[in-house]
Parts: sequence; structure tokens; C-alpha cells
Amino acid sequence: MMNKDPFYGARTYAVQYQLDHTKGVRKLLSDRYLIAERRYKGDTDASDILIDLSRAIDMASLSDKQAEAVALVYGYWQLTQQEAGQVMQVSQKQVSTYLTGAIRAITAVFKEWEYGQIIVELAWEEEADYVAESGSNPYSIHS
Repeated sequence: MMNKDPFYGARTYAVQYQLDHTKGVRKLLSDRYLIAERRYKGDTDASDILIDLSRAIDMASLSDKQAEAVALVYGYWQLTQQEAGQVMQVSQKQVSTYLTGAIRAITAVFKEWEYGQIIVELAWEEEADYVAESGSNPYSIHS
């Protein structure tokens, strides 16, 4: 049966993550809940990506403060660095320092594994659903 939607396939886009660079790891961390939604649509590659990310975080030997900062900013709560600093009772600048160190350590693991670029196919509808459900922007920059 032919799809009658004239925009079928036009609302999808590819997101590239260069995992041997900190910028790509930071973006993957920011988008991980958006990628997680793909698992419920039968995308086993999304599960593999998330498993590898979890293993890389575990193998990065993060300090307790780095792990806490990653959990608060890129985890379930998706806090801003300022909000994370309040929870951690440190400055926003210190949260940024923890995140920078954590992302460098995670990137080093991906480099050791000789990971390069991964590409995830996403649909505009998934992004809209994610924003509506979570109330957050999956593309907000946490610097």
C-alpha cells in the first residue's frame, strides 16, 4: 500500500555524534532520552547506543562529583548547571568543571574503543513528543 502522506520521510533527519570528540559525547548525553524513545519503536540500535554510553560512563572512572553532575544535568532531572550547583551546593562554574572532566573521561573511553561517528535517525514527531512530555528542549546547550 502506498503512503498518501506527501511529507512521508521528509520529517526524519539524521543526527551525527562524533564520539571520539567531547562535542559529540556532550550532544549524545544531551539527546539520550530522545534516543531512548527509539527503543519503543523497535530500534535495537538505539538500545545498543545507550548500553555503550552507560558502559563508557561506568568505565570512565568518574569522581562522585562528576557522576552527580552528569546525573543531574544529563540524567532524568535535566537540570541546568545553575540548578545542579544549588543541589550540589557548589557554583555553576564548578558544575561546568565537573562536567568537562566527566565528558573528557567518557570521550577517552570511546577513543580507546575506537568509536568514531554514529548516526541516529530521528523523526520530528519524536522530538515534539519528547518536548511535550518532558517540558524540556532536547537541543538546549548546557555549557
